[in-house]
Amino acid sequence: MYSLLVLLSTTLVLTHSQNCGYNSCPQWDPNALNVHLVPHSHDDLGWLKTVDKYYFQDVQNVIGSVIGALKQNPDRKFIQVETAFFKKWWDHQNDLVKRDVIKLVNNGQLEISNGGWSMNDEATVNYQSTIDQYTLGLRYLEDTLGPCARPKSAWAIDTFGHSREQASIVAQLGFDSTFFMRLDYRDREKRLKEKTADLLWQGSQNLNNSNIFTSVFYRGTYSYPDGFCFDIVCNDEPIIDDANSPDYNYEEKVDDFADFVRGQADKYPTNNIFVAMGDDVRYQAAWTNFLNIDRLIKGFELFPRNYTNKPIKLLYSSPACYTKAVNDYVTANNYKLEVKTDDFLPYATDGYGYWSGFYVSRPATKRFERIGNNFLQIAKQIAAVSNQPYENKITPLKEAMGVIQHHDAITGTEKQDVLKDYHRMLYSAIEEANELVDPLLSTIISGTDDHFQFKTCLMSNISSCSPSRSNKFTVAVYNPLSRVVSSPIEIPVSAKAWSIVDPDGNEVANQVESTIIDFSYVNNVPTSPYTCYFIAKDLPPLGYKIFTFTKVESRRSELTFGNSNTSFEIDEDSGLIKSITMNGVTMDVSQDLYYYKSGSYSGAYIFVPLVNEKFRVAEGKVKTTPISGSVYQGVVQEFAPWAKQIVKVYHGDDSHIEIEWIVGPIDLVSENVGKEVVSVFTTSLKTEGNFYTDSNGREMLKRTRNYRPTFDYTNEEPIAGNYHPITSRIVLKDEEKALELAVLNDRAQGGTSLKDGQVEIMIQRNCPHNDFGRVGDSINDQEYGQGVITRGRHYIVLGPTSGNGVKSLAAIQRDVAQRKLLPPWAFVTNQEVSQRLKNTQFSSLKVPLSENVQILTLEPWNNSTILLRLEHILERNEDENLSQEVTVDLSDLFTTFTITKLVEMTLGGNIPLEESVRLKWPGLENVQSKKLDGFKVTLAPMQIRTFVATVVY
Repeated sequence: MYSLLVLLSTTLVLTHSQNCGYNSCPQWDPNALNVHLVPHSHDDLGWLKTVDKYYFQDVQNVIGSVIGALKQNPDRKFIQVETAFFKKWWDHQNDLVKRDVIKLVNNGQLEISNGGWSMNDEATVNYQSTIDQYTLGLRYLEDTLGPCARPKSAWAIDTFGHSREQASIVAQLGFDSTFFMRLDYRDREKRLKEKTADLLWQGSQNLNNSNIFTSVFYRGTYSYPDGFCFDIVCNDEPIIDDANSPDYNYEEKVDDFADFVRGQADKYPTNNIFVAMGDDVRYQAAWTNFLNIDRLIKGFELFPRNYTNKPIKLLYSSPACYTKAVNDYVTANNYKLEVKTDDFLPYATDGYGYWSGFYVSRPATKRFERIGNNFLQIAKQIAAVSNQPYENKITPLKEAMGVIQHHDAITGTEKQDVLKDYHRMLYSAIEEANELVDPLLSTIISGTDDHFQFKTCLMSNISSCSPSRSNKFTVAVYNPLSRVVSSPIEIPVSAKAWSIVDPDGNEVANQVESTIIDFSYVNNVPTSPYTCYFIAKDLPPLGYKIFTFTKVESRRSELTFGNSNTSFEIDEDSGLIKSITMNGVTMDVSQDLYYYKSGSYSGAYIFVPLVNEKFRVAEGKVKTTPISGSVYQGVVQEFAPWAKQIVKVYHGDDSHIEIEWIVGPIDLVSENVGKEVVSVFTTSLKTEGNFYTDSNGREMLKRTRNYRPTFDYTNEEPIAGNYHPITSRIVLKDEEKALELAVLNDRAQGGTSLKDGQVEIMIQRNCPHNDFGRVGDSINDQEYGQGVITRGRHYIVLGPTSGNGVKSLAAIQRDVAQRKLLPPWAFVTNQEVSQRLKNTQFSSLKVPLSENVQILTLEPWNNSTILLRLEHILERNEDENLSQEVTVDLSDLFTTFTITKLVEMTLGGNIPLEESVRLKWPGLENVQSKKLDGFKVTLAPMQIRTFVATVVY
């Protein structure tokens, strides 16, 4: 458990907690223009420098300098944002400094905003990882600084556009507001003109408690107003208040600042405005910053300046205090702010500056993050059911995953050496967590303290897994979902023929194929030439099954050609998919690979094609090689030496068709022109310009080509301007025929529908330019002495909207999405274990949960407690039966422990729900969850409920 408080600090937390929060806000004047000055420093968890270099060169100076400056004047305020950096700083401080910090937190001078481990991206992250990184940060703050460190505002000033699900999450964390600067330039202009830059944002179309006050920055920057940066790295003139000095400029500075705030005040709806006083790693010399701001505030008292006959009053403030002031104003005047129901994506700085390239940049990182999340959930589950305390070997993985969510990490917008450091950090953390999982899993399996040395084959994407190179090995396949699943499993192997035996001693059908490409180019890593496929059937919820592999001399393949319910047809002339049959419907569907040529404007952040035209990867007919076996049937397609696919239908799985693609190294079109590769699906569906994308893996948003719901869209860039983030799926619907096609993915990507009935998803980018120097590196990464090769999967679901007669197509898509987000994990060992297998299969649940409910989180918390989250995975009206309220009885659900007490918490797990009171806004009402009925938890569609559960093992 994170708990670093000394006894004296604990006393301070308990004594002074009533002085923090809104109680510590400055008094604003209803008869004045109140200017809320917010000192801050934006500290990236990696970007141009690694995390450690930013900390040791810059951030430690910021925090240390700020603490000293705050102590000098009780009116001063500062907001601390990135918890990862704060922990790193805190760990180096003595008890006296810690005592000072807690006192500053308790009196509201040092206010925590956001509070997550990082300031996460909002376009390319999955909701589970976002919730986890907030949970990690908020818990550390609670344990270290006490209740006064609970944030009331989100602070997303540097993320590249803003998702609706993020708004929903921060509202469920108990926050009252969110602040940011990056939105479409046309949207900003309209909001400032109409005074709607302060608004209420409805983060969910399903939940009644998802509204959050949102404030959009006046300018497209989070920096000080021009001329008012006073840090040692700035060149602005200081405020010189000595009237005898020849450089005296006091009144001039007051006039300049008054002119600035008058311009801003014209654009906002109340007599309160918000001015950010900071920038990247500022306040390294906090004393000079605060001294000048002190003088500025005093200057408006000495030399009064007015705005529309009202005095201008400057205040040290914070995002939370500004929110409270606006709330007081609108409540007193019954003023109803505008309500927004869509998102702020994509972000554009001008007609050609669409920040939609980062949806795809560094796709290997985006996939690695999903793998890290998958393993983290499994590690936490196994630790929880094994009665392990808050385990230090899992903590580094939580922290690494928190860092990867940072808006310059998962986005791919960092320098290449920083990218490698992120990968190093995550890989090491997974390996360390495996050191915990191996003995726990081994103990469950053997009933003894034996260690089977189970390995996680993190390099199986390049066909490398050391234990499976043996002639005999054992695989424990763990299912992290709360229901029974059957899943294809792939293991790199060194031989063509294998016998696989399941826990009941039954022979398991398997299929061995040559790897999609020859991976022997990978230096100093042993790779296998084959992949063995089998179906792990009926894996128990939150549990495992054991499979034993033995090499055999030869095996006759059972040639089967498909699945009567799900199939596809290849066009003999083109080698492309021609049609797909699924859920009782045969639909004409073609799929091909294309690329855009990218010029000097495309880079890590921005996507702008050189010309508005796609070019085929294949120069003619695609070479095809049929595959048929006892696990799947399909076809290998070769579009070019650097672009291949395998289209697969797994026997016994009617839910989807899988396309496994591998792209790279991408050759450049010419010396200064890159390639941005897209997978294009073409159908005859009549979609009328509409398509649907997910928001961070949860709710779906309707998109319309060349249209935005809240401002007039201009079509200077018809391709990039229509790209949206896809973290889970993109869907086409033919309303007249009641047919749908969905493409689901295994990582965050970008996509669109540029023509009716057509979907395209970008899968890889090679851009030799660098967005005009924003990050300084191109997207032309090298690995093993050549351009990067990227491997991934798409999953196709189609059919009538009504589905397959059992559940709707939307419900089928939700099921597939969950199974691909948290697939079963193969733990592999080549140790001799056959004589030590006591429990060859195991489940943490006595009964599976219904398919519309998932245990989102199960992890050790404090002594004898666990953190437990339940989620309803469907939206309202997605399925006639499954989109209903559902009740889960927790009283006798788990096999290794019994829950004796439940305390419902806010989403972050840091505040008891009964203690969380959010601000009320005119015209809106927050509806609370249904109360518990003993240990019975009722979930409405899309609802997540969080509990700290006391348990007995």
